[in-house]
Parts: sequence; structure tokens; C-alpha cells
Amino acid sequence: MCRLLGIVANKPVDLEFSLERFKSFASWNPDGWGIGWYDGKVPNIFKQGISAVDRESKLPVLSKEVKSNIIIAHIRKGTGAEPSERNSHPFKHKNWIFAHNGQVDGDYLKTLLNLEHKQALQGETDSEIYFHWLLQCTEEEHNIVKGIRKAIKKVSERDYSGLNFLLSDGLSLYAFRYTSKWESYYSLYRLIRKPIGGGPVGFLSKETQALIRSKSLKGERALLVCSEKLSDEEWIRIDLGKLLVVKSDLSFKETRIIRDL
Repeated sequence: MCRLLGIVANKPVDLEFSLERFKSFASWNPDGWGIGWYDGKVPNIFKQGISAVDRESKLPVLSKEVKSNIIIAHIRKGTGAEPSERNSHPFKHKNWIFAHNGQVDGDYLKTLLNLEHKQALQGETDSEIYFHWLLQCTEEEHNIVKGIRKAIKKVSERDYSGLNFLLSDGLSLYAFRYTSKWESYYSLYRLIRKPIGGGPVGFLSKETQALIRSKSLKGERALLVCSEKLSDEEWIRIDLGKLLVVKSDLSFKETRIIRDL
């Protein structure tokens, strides 16, 4: 079960992953992990094609060092392509960072890609093809939301399991949720976090048992998006077929992209 976690904050924040509790659950998500973030407008990704709790995993160290206004994290359970760095999420292209939870008809979508986006592919996953199809459509429409709507319409005409994704251009975070089969499995939630006092903020993933801490979140405003509720706070479920757009000032809007088929 792939897991998505995204954050937009008013100032650079940190997310530290403590994996001691996660070790007994590692078999659920053994096929890679990754983090994407921005230094100013410059996108960065670091990922490995191994379990996050493997002795060679750099997640515990890296997660202490990353600070950014926008962060996207992903833990992968593969659906075909071999575990490797190139097949782990997030993916990066130009100023874009992307992570996906689900499966799409990658062979079909690849036939729709133009030469630029075909040549930009580095791995073998349907998710990376899905990423470039979304980008190609936004370029053709000269509008991100219209492009996403166009891309999703075509993707939904073929077999798929889940279309959930997190996407960022360094200015905004785009979070989309849709499935036609397993609504509870392909969940996605948002949380508005206001500055609080006290020590570091802690979250616990009930699905992976990973403990996620942040020292800076206690004093900053932020909006989090995750595949699950990480705390007892007021997490709001993103409805099926809706795209959540979060701006850098933390204003946000939900737009319906697709209706139930």
C-alpha cells in the first residue's frame, strides 16, 4: 500500500521520520521510499529502491536535514516495476515533483506521450508515465487545472485502480483523489495546522506505525495532506473526484475534476 504525505507551510518546516515502530510493518511497503522538496524554486528529490527500514536506508538521516515550504513524501509498494531508485517516488521533471498511489494503464498512456515526455522517462513505472501525461496535458491547455481535468478524463477511460496523486510546481500543491473500486483503500485527507506552543509536533501513522515529528510545525501555519489521518485532529476527507489546490499563502480550493462513473 503506497502512502502519500504532503505539506505546504508559510515558512520552511522539517519532517523527521522515526522508523523504530515501522520495522514490524516494513513488509507492507518494501519497494522504495522518497522525499521531494524545494530550495527556493529549485526542486530536489532523494529516493531509494529499498525498504525505509533497511540498514542502508538514509531516510532517518535525510528527514532530519530537509526543510522546505513544500514537502512531498512517499512510501512504495510496487505493482510491477522492479524496486529501484528510478522507480521510487517522487518523480521530478523541470520544476515539478509528483507522487502517486494506485495503478493506471501505463502502456496506453505512453502511446499518448509526445517525444519530449517519452524521452524524459527514466524508469518503468506506470506512475511516472502518468506524471508526464499530466504535465503534457497542462502544457497543451496552458492551465494546470484544465490540464489535469483533460488528463484524468483520458486515464479514466482505461483500466485503473487508484488515481490519487500529489503534485507541485514549487508554488502550489495539487492533491487529487479518485478510484472506482476501493474507496476506503484510496483515501486522502487534509488538515489545517495553526501555530501552537510546547515542544515538537508528533504524528503517528496507524497504517505503517511510522512516527513523524516536526520541531518547526509547532510555530508555523501549515496544511497537510495524507493518505490517512495522522492524529486526532480535525482531518477532512477529500471527496472522490476532487482536486485540492493549496497556494503558498495556504489559501486552498477544491475543484471537481471527475464525477462518479
